[in-house]
Amino acid sequence: MKLLKSKKFRNYFLRALATAVVIVIISCSHSITTVDQPASIVAGEDLNITLKVKVTSNSAQSSRLMIAILVPKAWNARTKARMSCTTTKSTGVQAMAPVAVGVPAPNGDGLDWSTRLATKVGGGGNLIDDWEWIAYYTNASYSLGGNDEATADVFITIPTTPDNLLFKMGYAIANSTDGIGDDTRYYGSTFPPTCLEVKGDGDLIDFCNPQLSTVEPRIALDNDIITLGFDAGVTANPLENVGDIYLCATAITTTGDRIDVCTASPATKATPLGARRFRIDLWPRQFFSVTEAQTIARLEYFFTNADGSVRVGYGGLSDPFLFTFSCK
Repeated sequence: MKLLKSKKFRNYFLRALATAVVIVIISCSHSITTVDQPASIVAGEDLNITLKVKVTSNSAQSSRLMIAILVPKAWNARTKARMSCTTTKSTGVQAMAPVAVGVPAPNGDGLDWSTRLATKVGGGGNLIDDWEWIAYYTNASYSLGGNDEATADVFITIPTTPDNLLFKMGYAIANSTDGIGDDTRYYGSTFPPTCLEVKGDGDLIDFCNPQLSTVEPRIALDNDIITLGFDAGVTANPLENVGDIYLCATAITTTGDRIDVCTASPATKATPLGARRFRIDLWPRQFFSVTEAQTIARLEYFFTNADGSVRVGYGGLSDPFLFTFSCK
């Protein structure tokens, strides 16, 4: 009987110990509790964001806080954005600086912070692959004891460009010790529920909505080779079940001349890529046969079937897709 009681006590003790270990393991976390970000701003103005974050530790540790932002590459935020914070473990405003490209993220399989964030956290659903994560460290380390907690307010200012765009911002938190490993309890991330609208000039750069057509590279001049893509399967449209797709395009020069190329031919036929996706590569100056005195300012274009009786433009409707040539 005593032996039986001893075994029961030992089993109970082991279960209790295992439970205690689990509690200790899951008590360490980084989280972003609130994001104060405007729904829209005027292009060219500063975008100001405030994050409230929390760090909980199950053992004594001294680390630098890491905050990362997901932004369009065109903003050049690594050199232009500013970040600082106040914390319950320090006095006054604490400076923060971008982590240099190539510095490995702890527990990040040798990848730097930007690459590790892209692979582990992702792009927030942005559909144009022209975004980047930029990580910032506090200049000073902060210390936490066992079963300790700290909160911080993070202040971010990002100068924007004149671009007219919709973009899904993203934010992440970790520290310089735990980094970003396979356990998501040691870092946190969040994406606001709606896309940021930046009200600017020129063509809308829409990262958020399915794109029937894309232009790569997004920044190009009329003497650069560009690729016009068409994804007939991304949303319902009159060409979604058509096998042969052609380009019907108009070049508008800086003097207002309009040059049309809208006849089905080998030069205007798009190359099928599978899964109802197509592409056509073109050298605009050659494609539109412009003279040396002419410069193409922008394109208006549609995709059509072979006889031109069905054509698709922006949003699957009758308005043309637009692309403006620019060097910025």
